[in-house]
Amino acid sequence: MNYAVEDYQLTDSYDVGFTAYAPLHTFKGWVRQGVEAQMGINFDAKTISYARASAKTQCFDTGFNDRNKAMADYMQIRKYPESSIELTQVKAFNRLDDTRYQINALAVLEFMGQRRQLPLDFVITRNGQGFSIDLAYKWSFKAYGLKAPRLLFLTVRDIVDISGKGEFAPMTG
Repeated sequence: MNYAVEDYQLTDSYDVGFTAYAPLHTFKGWVRQGVEAQMGINFDAKTISYARASAKTQCFDTGFNDRNKAMADYMQIRKYPESSIELTQVKAFNRLDDTRYQINALAVLEFMGQRRQLPLDFVITRNGQGFSIDLAYKWSFKAYGLKAPRLLFLTVRDIVDISGKGEFAPMTG
């Protein structure tokens, strides 16, 4: 059996989004550029040797200039130009069917200079030479020692929903 790790990288086909909640209002946003990710995986051995992703914080977008400015000011994007996540432990790598796998893992998310571990569950779907990933998790301002921001005179609640989908292709070169 071949248990060599294969290296993959995120293509330009991805969708990263976030939803923050305030009383009587929901703030939605996304990152449509400035995202990079790589993963070393062996499907036969059901192992992931590494997985990491980063996003340029200046690329976080809500579709509204005033909200983007408030978010950029809050996140201090000059001081913290990037957020990243790195897998630290795979707890389960289960085959769901011929093409899909459920991964339960721990990862470290770095945001505004703070690093915290969080549980991360995602599904990998193989498709030809590559695969796609679909994940969602909840993020907390308090867990990072941060006070939730105020946007448009509304205080954002502590928990933010983050989701990501992306296509990965074999790395070349």
